Amino acid sequence: MAVVLVLILAIIVGVLAWQGWLRLEAQQQRLTELSDRAEGSATQQSVDELAAQLESNQAARQEQLESTVSELRNEFADYRSDVDDTLDNVLDQLSQEQETDERDWLHAEAAYLLRLANQRLQLEGDVEGAAALLRTADRRLADADNPALTPVRREIASELAALDSVPRLDRTGVYLTLNAQQERVAGLRLAQDVEERAVTSSIEQPPTGTFQRQLARFGEELKDLVMIRHHDEALEALVTPEQESYLRQSLRLIIEQAQLALLKEEQGLYEASLGKALDLLDRYYDTSREEAQRVIERLEELQQVTVEPELPDISGSQQAMTDFIDNRHASRQQEGGES
Repeated sequence: MAVVLVLILAIIVGVLAWQGWLRLEAQQQRLTELSDRAEGSATQQSVDELAAQLESNQAARQEQLESTVSELRNEFADYRSDVDDTLDNVLDQLSQEQETDERDWLHAEAAYLLRLANQRLQLEGDVEGAAALLRTADRRLADADNPALTPVRREIASELAALDSVPRLDRTGVYLTLNAQQERVAGLRLAQDVEERAVTSSIEQPPTGTFQRQLARFGEELKDLVMIRHHDEALEALVTPEQESYLRQSLRLIIEQAQLALLKEEQGLYEASLGKALDLLDRYYDTSREEAQRVIERLEELQQVTVEPELPDISGSQQAMTDFIDNRHASRQQEGGES
């Protein structure tokens, strides 16, 4: 019985122990679940707090950004308004100046035309072009209708008179005339500085007799065949064909040199070239012929042509116009300083 009781007691104790262990395990599992739930709740709360804080910060930054952008827009609008006002003032001022000083454009245009006239005369020697520019400048000053411009217009009138007195030269006509004389020279004959005379017989009375009569007859026939040349001075060598070609080529080049001097307005070279051409004609060509005399006369006339006329000084009007503009600006600055 005792053994049975012990076994029963052991069984009972074992059952009780097993039930206790199950209860303990269930409690632990419950505690774990409770702990997990608590931790999950805390984490969610933290996340929610962080999200709320982020939203709050983002809202604050967005508000600050919008405020900054609004301030920048206001400042830009103010700056643009100031610029527009300044530009309007400048345009109004320029408009007023243009309305009150329209003649300044005429003054500036006249000054430019006078400067251009001086350049045309000095650099190109264009008398007609310079005179046309002076007349145009004078018309601009007349349109300005300012009595203070009278000294400038007086200078222009004086300079126009000086330009009108410059001798006009038809360069094209002179050039073509030289070219024509060059062609005529090519057909002139060279001079033959010799004189041919028939031989006269020195036998006054031919000898008598048969032999003497025949010899006299032979002499009569011989004097018709033999020519004797008499020279007062030393006899020069005859001109060879090569020398003749060189002489004609030299004369042609000399006339071309005169044409070049004409175009370049070199008076000294022009006169010297024609003088050398005349010297060659006189020395080596037959000047007794009419065609040669006409060429010489024409070249002598062309040698008297002035290819480089003396040009007047027309800078007085330009200087007077510059002084007028400078004095006008100085007066305006003085009036602006006083006001």
